[in-house]
Amino acid sequence: MQNVDQRTSIKEEMDVIIHLSEEPVVLQKRMAELSGIFFTVEDTKKAEAAVNVQQQQVIQEMNTGNIRYKNIHTYKTVLNAISTTIDSKDKDQLLSIKGVLHIELNVEAKAMGLASAPSDTVMGTEGDPVYSEIKALWNEGLEGQGVKVAVLDSGIDKNHPDLKAAYKGGRNFVDQSDPEKYSCLRADDDPSETSPDERPIQAPEKYPSTGAPFATHHGTHVAGILAGNNRNGVKGVAPKVDLYAYRVLGAYTGGDISTIIKGIEEAVLQKMDIINLSISDDSDLESHALSIAINNAVLAGVVAISTAGNTGSVRGTVRAPGTSRLGISVGNSTLSDEVDSSSSRGPSRPNFDIKPDIVAPGTEILSTMPRYGVEGSLEYEGAYKQETGTSQSAPYIAGVAALIKQAHPKWTPYDIKVALSNTAKVLNTKTYTVFDQGAGRVQPYAAVHPAILAYTTEEVDVNGAGKIVENKKGTVTFGAVPLTENVSITKTIVVKDSKGDGGIYDVQVHTTYPFQGAKVTVDQSSFILDGECLLQVTLTACENEHPKYRDEILGYIHIVKQDQTVEVSLPFAADFSDGATVTPAIEEFSITKKDISFSNVEVEDTVHVTLSITSDLSYPSLEIIDYISKEPIDSLFYDNGMSLGTRKFPVNRNYTSSWTMQDTTLQDGIYSVDFTGAAKSTLLTNSIGPVFIKSMNPIIEGSIDGLHLSGQITDQYIDFNNTLIEHGNGFDLNDKLHAFYSVTIEKKTGRQVPFLLNQDGSYSVKLDSYQAEKNFVTIVITDEAGNTTEKLLS
Repeated sequence: MQNVDQRTSIKEEMDVIIHLSEEPVVLQKRMAELSGIFFTVEDTKKAEAAVNVQQQQVIQEMNTGNIRYKNIHTYKTVLNAISTTIDSKDKDQLLSIKGVLHIELNVEAKAMGLASAPSDTVMGTEGDPVYSEIKALWNEGLEGQGVKVAVLDSGIDKNHPDLKAAYKGGRNFVDQSDPEKYSCLRADDDPSETSPDERPIQAPEKYPSTGAPFATHHGTHVAGILAGNNRNGVKGVAPKVDLYAYRVLGAYTGGDISTIIKGIEEAVLQKMDIINLSISDDSDLESHALSIAINNAVLAGVVAISTAGNTGSVRGTVRAPGTSRLGISVGNSTLSDEVDSSSSRGPSRPNFDIKPDIVAPGTEILSTMPRYGVEGSLEYEGAYKQETGTSQSAPYIAGVAALIKQAHPKWTPYDIKVALSNTAKVLNTKTYTVFDQGAGRVQPYAAVHPAILAYTTEEVDVNGAGKIVENKKGTVTFGAVPLTENVSITKTIVVKDSKGDGGIYDVQVHTTYPFQGAKVTVDQSSFILDGECLLQVTLTACENEHPKYRDEILGYIHIVKQDQTVEVSLPFAADFSDGATVTPAIEEFSITKKDISFSNVEVEDTVHVTLSITSDLSYPSLEIIDYISKEPIDSLFYDNGMSLGTRKFPVNRNYTSSWTMQDTTLQDGIYSVDFTGAAKSTLLTNSIGPVFIKSMNPIIEGSIDGLHLSGQITDQYIDFNNTLIEHGNGFDLNDKLHAFYSVTIEKKTGRQVPFLLNQDGSYSVKLDSYQAEKNFVTIVITDEAGNTTEKLLS
């Protein structure tokens, strides 16, 4: 593969990561082991030498070809790559050098946390839905003792009373040599959070495009969820781990990919058991540099946990390194066992892999905050804060993984991932697909003490360049399955008895998203487990000549012990779309009435906006706009994402504002209802208007002079019309106000006769007959919104 990442820069210089063809050391070692070859220390040296030789050859070719570069750094452990800055004009020449696979932009990644509003509900580890399970594991003496965990983040406040005991060391990888960015240098062994004192005068206090403050706290918050020791109020999931902090994010909680990879390499070299990356880039590709680095870290024996991202709730929003095939990608669940709307969704590309792998508590999590160098417990009394995001969910899983590793020290990263996945609680499948929740919400006690493990083994392109390794996992991914003919694909599920209890198990297939002509079956509806059992899972589907976007089958395979004491689940997915796409569009945007009166109680149940979209959208918003000034008034609906399809939104007098979350009353006036939503780079918009909210009845004045009936109607529609006329957009008043009269003669009322109003509301009508002493006239005015007034004249 030889290509350049399509996110090219128009600047003269570009920061890049150059991927090379020689396998990195970790991958060479793993490939040898898969072939049954013992990889010696001498073999490691040879592998390093081969990587070094290729890197030097490429650099020499760059020199020979007069390719200008600067700020060069090489990687050899989890990637064979060179990070540097080149001139944009040289990229094609660089690609032509022997051994260069592809070039990726070295862009900035961000932490994945969101601020939470103050809440009466404290959802630290003690408030989450599974706290009792964590507490039971602590009572068994499982608190992470002896497990080395590195948090790759913005640093740590190592003096925080809740973290001081767990902290064992760290590294700083952020370059602070540019005086325009930092006011001072930083030692390599100082992973402290970025302090306000390190901001130079010319650097803004907040980053212009994001509003992120210069000083950081994210890594400290993440570390508290993982390893806080409750000295001052927060106890992490695994409070007795050996905690290491690798500062890979600097000021404004940002850091480039190349710096993060340095941290991953260091974690592998220092033989960390677990790494946590509450970090995301803006790519859903499995071949992203961070995802490849995570893959290779797992091959080295490291449990690698990362966030799915906070760009949900639209399909395909999972972000690297959460797209890693071998790593554990974590989504965010709430106190009420819902998937948080901000949590990113799968699948990852291009293999339709099920991501996130699992979800964990991450909404309104109370954890530790830094105090930037101060010491003493009094200064830390208020050093806590609630935050929300997959950043908070990932360290929860890292903590549970540490407890599993302590209980099962010989288990591989694959075993730990399978245990987490198998034992998760599947959340509401009518609301959430496998790409929303993965295997489900973590159940820590069951994950540490699984009765059985059930997994498939698949071949994975671990580096995006065709290097295939085996991946053992607790999901069944069929991937892309073009239906150019009838297909039948079989995969094997290995069920292992972890405790030696044996027993009879039933197997059930629950298809949550069916596709006509396709089904997933298992060859055994029940089995007796004696050590190990093999189940054959088969996907069959009929030929389909006209594939469409979202042609797929999703669901779960449940393996349940007949006495109901054990249940494990494996999510499955297959894509039949054959690459079919859809043009993002709004197929329908309508309202049942454009003239609305809330004086009629029945209206509350009948007025709604219908929206039909052809693709998933990010950040959909349904806003009420002042039709005249075009200023937004309020929002009827807002979310992080919206799936394709049709939905209805009620329009009521009293509603809850999506902006303020306060009860709000929609006042009479002229409005438009506007919709906006983003489908990747396409912004979809539509507007309905003018919409008239009118609850006042017309006022009728009139008199009869002989056969002449005349008078004046006073009504909001007249005011509305005058306002619209001033802006060149009036209407015929008789389209909004419907006037009738009837004559009653000797107690017999005649038919209603329509008549026209003048545009100012005045009227003049000649009656056919009228006797003042014997007759009277009834005038009825009904407006388009449904308000009615009657007036008797005599």
